[in-house]
Amino acid sequence: MSDMKKLFYPFERSDQKAFWAGYTSPRMHFFNNDSIIPDVAFGEEFLISTRELTLDTPHIHDGAINFFLFLGSDLTDIFNTGIDVDFCIGDTAESMEIYHITKPTAVVVPPGVFHAPLYYKKVGHGALTLLHYIGTTVGRVYPRTNAEGKEEWFYQKPKPRYCVEDPSKLCSICGKCFTKADETPEDVRKYMEPFYKNASTAGKYKDCFVELKEEYHKLGDAVISPRLVFRGKETIAGADELFSFNIVTKPCTLGDEEPMSNGQVAEFLWFSGADAYDGWASFDAEIEVELGESPDKMETVTINEPGVIALKPGTWRGAIRVKKVGKPLCFIPFYVHDKPRYKLTQKIVDRKKLLVYDDASTITEPTAGDELFLQIKR
Repeated sequence: MSDMKKLFYPFERSDQKAFWAGYTSPRMHFFNNDSIIPDVAFGEEFLISTRELTLDTPHIHDGAINFFLFLGSDLTDIFNTGIDVDFCIGDTAESMEIYHITKPTAVVVPPGVFHAPLYYKKVGHGALTLLHYIGTTVGRVYPRTNAEGKEEWFYQKPKPRYCVEDPSKLCSICGKCFTKADETPEDVRKYMEPFYKNASTAGKYKDCFVELKEEYHKLGDAVISPRLVFRGKETIAGADELFSFNIVTKPCTLGDEEPMSNGQVAEFLWFSGADAYDGWASFDAEIEVELGESPDKMETVTINEPGVIALKPGTWRGAIRVKKVGKPLCFIPFYVHDKPRYKLTQKIVDRKKLLVYDDASTITEPTAGDELFLQIKR
């Protein structure tokens, strides 16, 4: 396999979480690590809830911003979610603010702030929660009551966890100990009663929630319009990532025809079926992307299964050519920094190859290519 083909990471069809009652399995997920792109904290997971239930108990992440995006699982009708979710967040585990979510909504939980449970009251075709961590999830803190009836904090440290049923084996996070297969809707409602009874109405965390509005585009009729776009800090304070959901319904070309490079930032290109309930079964597409170390050394990478292309800063990329669309395709480009994304292209001037920036505001020490661009712009 060539180096460029290795930049595509198919989603693993793992049964690791097969016993998470009330959720689809397997899950589509991708987590970067230093062996892929060093020093880039990026992880995404599509979590699909299929019935009335709660997710997690009150806790904090002392070293990470926790990002959630709530949608329905049918991404071809992305603004008609069909979901009803209550989100608990607050200064203490005993008295939390509760926010009601029925529209496409982004939530950013700062480090050290209690959150959860999430109460999925209505899931429609399936409630999609996109989970994103900025930083590390190591060091979760849970409150609990000790034998004397006093609250204490329990730190979940990164140490081996063993299977409850077979202590000789490591925990596979299969879900048997984390969810209850026989739980009824009435059980869920009784569990939530204390949270509603003790809920705070201070509104301190209202700015952590932003409903995402429809955005119409000019990409052509092959991409459903309106689409959903998240613009980092411009959309919600505390969020660096930039991404958009592009639902492609017929063959087309996306992006620039000529090779280009996002010089300062890593880029992640997510491809899956547009019915997130089963992103594999709903995937029927063929995509070609040219990738390379330079504009003169490009290689075509063909994608015919769900997964992510992970590009280091400075990697060159050509247009994304969707050659076949048997079923609607979900294409999400992710940028995980709020640094300016200047774009480099190559021009031939006087039979010489020069690199040109697309944004003069990023040029502080002009090169020959920069001067060419500035001359053209003037």
